[in-house]
Amino acid sequence: MADMDSRAHGSSYTFLPGGIPAVELSAEELKDRLIVGFDSADGRSRAFNLLRTQVTKLIDAHGWKMLGVTSATPAAGKSFTSINLAAALSRAGSRTVILCDLDMRRGSVIKQMGVEVKVTLDDYLHGKRDDWREALFRVNNDRLVVLPTRAGLRDSSEMLTSARFGTLMADLRALSRDYIVLCDLPPVFANDDAMLTMSHLDAYLLIVDHGRTTARQIDESLALMAPAQCIGTVLNRYQGGLADAYGYGYGDTYGLKDYGAQA
Repeated sequence: MADMDSRAHGSSYTFLPGGIPAVELSAEELKDRLIVGFDSADGRSRAFNLLRTQVTKLIDAHGWKMLGVTSATPAAGKSFTSINLAAALSRAGSRTVILCDLDMRRGSVIKQMGVEVKVTLDDYLHGKRDDWREALFRVNNDRLVVLPTRAGLRDSSEMLTSARFGTLMADLRALSRDYIVLCDLPPVFANDDAMLTMSHLDAYLLIVDHGRTTARQIDESLALMAPAQCIGTVLNRYQGGLADAYGYGYGDTYGLKDYGAQA
């Protein structure tokens, strides 16, 4: 992209805002796709706003920039949580959020958003593109930027240990403090992709599917991901506590359960 630039500022760089193409999603489209994190007036966004505040406190306290979101097993709601948390984070403060879909085998971010793109991260990883930034798009010209991937990348482990992926992670790490990088990872038990990726990230959230994810699966996920820092668990589809008309409960046991990281 001719108008996208990276400018050295010591050890960091930043994107010029005009260099990232925007994809427009109407309020109705966002609602239909359960993307509620942009709209604080929507009662369903309350849980993500609460989670945003807790995550932001930890990011600021520890100087973190790159976080992962994973689950023990598929269909626990990690991509749903990743998208809405990224949206909520982009609406508060002045930092731009880069949502990276790193679930190479079953990437679902662009599917959930209903977006069609010509270039994705796997094009860069397979050497079809020389600059991973060509795959970026901005949602509604806002502070949420998405780095998408296509589903079905069978050589995902090889790609995640490649020099190109290392360059991508180093570039994201070198971004200024004006950016937060949120990575939607594959489930822990699916393969070793989540574990491989965590060596590049600061910490991660573990999504727990209420009534389905077992205590043993949580313990085994934490053990497999160690020594990576789990900053907490997010209980998805929780129906207890204070529930709203849409069934998205929230309360004392909904949201971030701390696993040692202190704000």
